[in-house]
Amino acid sequence: MDIVSYSFSEEQINELTRLLDRFVRNAGVDIALLSDEGGRLITFAPQIENLKALSLRSAVVSAAVSGALEYLENFVDQGRTLYVAGVTKSVYMLKSEYSFLFFCSFPNKTPIGSVKLFSERLIKEISPILRSVREKSNVERTIKFEDIAI
Repeated sequence: MDIVSYSFSEEQINELTRLLDRFVRNAGVDIALLSDEGGRLITFAPQIENLKALSLRSAVVSAAVSGALEYLENFVDQGRTLYVAGVTKSVYMLKSEYSFLFFCSFPNKTPIGSVKLFSERLIKEISPILRSVREKSNVERTIKFEDIAI
């Protein structure tokens, strides 16, 4: 079983959600989410109910991709970002220094440079919250398989 050694307050979740929502509006992306390295969704934007299942699946996939990149260390030294271009939509993933994962999906008409710039700014802005959560990680909770939606 996976053990979570951090917790977010309701105020922190609300602030992260607000910042992700602002990112979605400013960067021209369809969806943005924050998860941990175990694939657990922390929050997503926009907060539309039919996007929750997609966000949960994207969090799990982001964690799997991040874990897979660690095995390519001979080719990718400490990889922090991943960009995948599709026919009409693309995805961008960024790993924070505190091992939280940021993921967004956007139409190809949105320039990747803008997404990257806004993503880096967002990570810098939310870093104090992520750092404080990791530093106060004295609460442990066991996550069961049933808690993770696939």
